[in-house]
Amino acid sequence: GKVAVFNLKKALASGAGPGDFVGFIPMTSDPVGITASPDGRYLYVVSGLANTAIQSGMGTLAIIDLHKAEVNPGSSVVKVDNAGCGPARVITSADGKDVWVTAGGSNALLGFSAAKLLSDPKHALIARIAVGEIPLGLVLVNHGSRIVVANSNREKMSGVLPGLAVVDVSKALAGKPAVLGVVKSGLAPRQFALEPNGKTLLVTNTDSGELEAVNVAQLP
Repeated sequence: GKVAVFNLKKALASGAGPGDFVGFIPMTSDPVGITASPDGRYLYVVSGLANTAIQSGMGTLAIIDLHKAEVNPGSSVVKVDNAGCGPARVITSADGKDVWVTAGGSNALLGFSAAKLLSDPKHALIARIAVGEIPLGLVLVNHGSRIVVANSNREKMSGVLPGLAVVDVSKALAGKPAVLGVVKSGLAPRQFALEPNGKTLLVTNTDSGELEAVNVAQLP
């Protein structure tokens, strides 16, 4: 139920040790997904995906003052908002204006206004897209015009196939049907890494022990 903070600069300079530990950031429960805002001002942490996912209730999205977390993590939480049923992962748009969360307990991709998460949480939700079973990882590709979501089917629901849902960002934000298609994956796709040239997307398929490479140019 906590996020640990370490001084990486100190560890690199003198070798990792107990002195590198700065402290804990308190969370409501089971933090899973974490990302920083592009300007380095805030840290976003989502909590709430249970095991099994059906046990997940309303989860949270915590907003943390990143600079304060480096010196006084215990008092660095700025805001805690609701973030759908069983949130699992979180990313931001390149400009930091939008925050995207996979809600693994409700099979959805949620989009939030970063500004309204702080000022007007009740109206912060700006997009909700139904995707596949227990979505976990997510990543922006094609210069932020698409989001790829890992429909993990982590709990092996009968008759449900895992896959990678491709979402049109502009349509999602406009409230229009936004899922363009689903790319085949191995079992329990979980995490993504986009190669530096942006042309190849790497996916870990946990239950089949595979690393999958996807040609971004051929996505729907």
